[in-house]
Amino acid sequence: MLTVKNIGKKYSNGIWGIENFSINVSGGEIVCIAGPNGSGKTTVINCVLDVINLTTGEIHYDNIPVKSEKYKKNITYVSDETILIDALTGREYLDFISKMYDLKNRTKQKSLIDLFSMDGALNQVISTYSHGMKKKLQIISAFMLGSKIIVLDEPARGLDIESVISLKKLMRKFVTGGGAILLSTHDLISAENLCDRMCIIAGGKEITAGTPSELKTKWDGKDLEEVFMKSSLLSERGEKIEQIINDF
Repeated sequence: MLTVKNIGKKYSNGIWGIENFSINVSGGEIVCIAGPNGSGKTTVINCVLDVINLTTGEIHYDNIPVKSEKYKKNITYVSDETILIDALTGREYLDFISKMYDLKNRTKQKSLIDLFSMDGALNQVISTYSHGMKKKLQIISAFMLGSKIIVLDEPARGLDIESVISLKKLMRKFVTGGGAILLSTHDLISAENLCDRMCIIAGGKEITAGTPSELKTKWDGKDLEEVFMKSSLLSERGEKIEQIINDF
C-alpha cells in the first residue's frame, strides 16, 4: 500500500535528515518508527506527507506518486503538535475538513464524536479547548475521512486513559478493515502491543527492523524498551542509566 523506497533528504546545511531509508506499510498493518530525538523520524513523516521534497528515492501509494492529488486524498495525519484553527468551533473545524476532502457520508464522524465524548464541546471555540480535547478533535478529523493510510505522530500524548484505550481499539479496527497506519511514538510499551512491525532509526539511518518478537530475539531484549537501548546507539548511555538507578 504505502511504499517508501531508498529515500534521502539532504538539507541546505549539508546534513542528511534521513539517508537510504525504506519502509513498506501494507493494508492491515500498523508499522512503527522509533528512534532518539534527531534520528530522522520527523523527516520521514514530512517526506511521506510531501511537506518537504525528497533528495533521493521515491514514495507512492499503490504506485500513485507522492506528488499526486490522488495520493494526498488517501493519506491523513495526526501531528504531535495540536495544530488547529483556534478561531473556529470544533464543529466548524470538522465541517471545514469535510469540505476539503469532499466527505459526503458523516456516519463515521458522528460515531467518532460519540466515541471520544466530544459532542458537548463541538460548539465551543477551539481556543478554549484543553490539549486533550484538541488531540481528540485531530483524531476524529483524521479517522472520519475514510482514507487508506493514516500517519500518527505521538497520537496518545495528552489523552485521558479512556481515550487512549479507545484510540488503540480504533487503530486496530481501522487496519482490520484494510487500512494502514504509520506510527511514530516514544511509547514503546504501547508500540509492542499495537504494532505489527517496527523500524528503529538513529542518525538518519535504519538500525534494525522487524516484528516485536523478531527484534527481541535478535537483540536479546525482554521488551522493546531494552531492544531500543541496545540497538539505537544508546547502549553506553543505557549502561550509565542502569548504574545511576542501581546506586540511587
